[in-house]
Amino acid sequence: MMMVAMIGAIAGNVFAQGETMKIGFVDLQRVIDSSEQGKAAQDEVKKKSDELTEQAKKMEDEYNKMKADFDNQQAMLTPEAKNQKRDELAKFERDYTRFVQDSRNELRQVEQRSLKQLLEDVGKIVVEYGKNNNFTLILEAGNILYGADQIEITADIIKLYNTKGSK
Repeated sequence: MMMVAMIGAIAGNVFAQGETMKIGFVDLQRVIDSSEQGKAAQDEVKKKSDELTEQAKKMEDEYNKMKADFDNQQAMLTPEAKNQKRDELAKFERDYTRFVQDSRNELRQVEQRSLKQLLEDVGKIVVEYGKNNNFTLILEAGNILYGADQIEITADIIKLYNTKGSK
């Protein structure tokens, strides 16, 4: 509803001045998914995810080995030694759980930083494109129920972003 009121206010102002209104829209998700910079950011996040997953897998393997060793030696251990081994396993399990939680948080932060930077960069390019091409209004596709293909500028923004990003 807010978007309709905003467009109405802009349109009323433009028509009162006797100018034509030029509107476009851009699919930011497609820009992120298709641009060279977006793909590079996704690769960076995947690389970090793979690295953290590998570390978690090593820890899990180490825990499983410790647990198997304990299970095999349990009959020969004194009650005191059993309790010590159980405590070591419990501590290792807590450390593993903490590592997994910290890894998820770290990955989320990497994703958020990448997305924030991409959106800032794309936003600047959209503003520049809009000014250079005399647009009155450029909207994000996620807020549009219908938009004719002629006013979608996503492909132009991707080309411009790829060109500017490679310099």
